[in-house]
Amino acid sequence: MDRTSIKKAYTLPELLITILLMAILFTLAIILTSGFDHSKKLRDYNVAVALAQQALEIARSSPYDLLDDETAGSNSLETDFNSVNGDNDLIVPDYDSGFVKYHRNVEIRDIKASTDQNRSIGLKTIKVTVEWKSPETGKKEVFVVSSSIADIN
Repeated sequence: MDRTSIKKAYTLPELLITILLMAILFTLAIILTSGFDHSKKLRDYNVAVALAQQALEIARSSPYDLLDDETAGSNSLETDFNSVNGDNDLIVPDYDSGFVKYHRNVEIRDIKASTDQNRSIGLKTIKVTVEWKSPETGKKEVFVVSSSIADIN
């Protein structure tokens, strides 16, 4: 038999090993990309938690009588959180981080006595809602935290 007439081809074990290596590479690629998506979602939630925590800390350190609209009117912290008062305003309802725009809404309510709805018991509830639209899914995400603030003076 002449050596020039021998045809070269892949053997079955060579093909199986190639298919196995490609499957391993595709599996690793899927795992890595899903991990990136998960870390982006965690980053978005971390920003939302930070915005909510900022609002809670500011409210807890503010004078009790200036917290809500019912007590302080338009000079309240609640109004300040939910509006923009010029370029130097540091507490704004909208925050941009990368390609994500967050909107924070703060509601502060006075808790009244159960027997007399006109008498305050020295306790207010604060509810902070942070909303954003995920750039990956286009789905609206919401993070809500509630707490209470007591008049300890």
